[in-house]
Parts: sequence; C-alpha cells; structure tokens
Amino acid sequence: MKLLRSVASVLLSYIVVYGIVLGCDPLLTHFFPSQYVRGRVPPVFLLWSSTAIFALASILGGWMCVRIAPFRPGGHLFVLFLLGELVGVYFTWQMWTQGWPPWYSLVWLIVWPVCLWLGGLGRRSAPAPRFAT
Repeated sequence: MKLLRSVASVLLSYIVVYGIVLGCDPLLTHFFPSQYVRGRVPPVFLLWSSTAIFALASILGGWMCVRIAPFRPGGHLFVLFLLGELVGVYFTWQMWTQGWPPWYSLVWLIVWPVCLWLGGLGRRSAPAPRFAT
C-alpha cells in the first residue's frame, strides 16, 4: 500500500500541475482570442501570464506531493522534480525548433524546482501541544 501511495504522490501531483497548465490555455484563448492563436507564439505578456499560472500550479503540486507521500516527502518531491525537468527539457527542445523564445522554456525549468520546494514547505509538522503540569 505504501508503494502505491508513493507512486500516486508523484504521478497525481504531476498530473494536477499539467492539467492546470493545459486547462488554462482555453481560458487564455477566451480572454485574448486574437493574440493566443495555435501555431503562433503569443505576446510576451501572455507568456509571463502562463508562467505565473505554471508557478502557482507547481507550488500546489509540490504541496500535494509531500502531503500524499507516506514517508520521506523530500525524496518524493525530488522524484517529482526529476520527472518535471525531464519532460521540461523535451518540451524545451520542441519549442526551440518551433521558434519560441529560448528564455521562456529556461524560465520554466528554473521556476519548477523553486516552486516545488516552496510547495513542499507546507509539510512542516505542527509543534506538539504542550500540556500544563
């Protein structure tokens, strides 16, 4: 059961982050229909908006990962980090061949571990209650 929960902590956290980021594409398209067009690089302010959404989703993903992890939450967070960075490097390569600005992917590769770590801080245990003697 612990193995299943370990795998679930990483995979579910990654799926939630990925889902939030993908789910925001239609939202951005709705608000900026002429500027957020498939096949064209969006303007810089939309790239930064997307990055902010990714950062918030990454904080949530880090928090989820350490909350679900049955033991060694830092180890689970590290596996989530590795998974995201590997996928991120692949997408970076894809985006560079399609004309996207290089800084965009690099910022995401930097934001990912920082925001995961920030989300992972949510696991800090509460101090034990003190009883008056």
